[in-house]
Amino acid sequence: MLKNLQIAVSIIGLIAAIVYILYFFRVIYHPYIPTISGGIVIFSYLFGVYAKKKQE
Repeated sequence: MLKNLQIAVSIIGLIAAIVYILYFFRVIYHPYIPTISGGIVIFSYLFGVYAKKKQE
């Protein structure tokens, strides 16, 4: 269960990072993209750290 959730959260974080890169190169533009994408990437990272500690 935790492994499936970890994979899903990492995929969501990867998508958020790709959206931010598209924003950075001005392919897409919306004023809330940096805030939302940044928050999701930080959450994904923190969840990954938590899941790794929980597996140990």
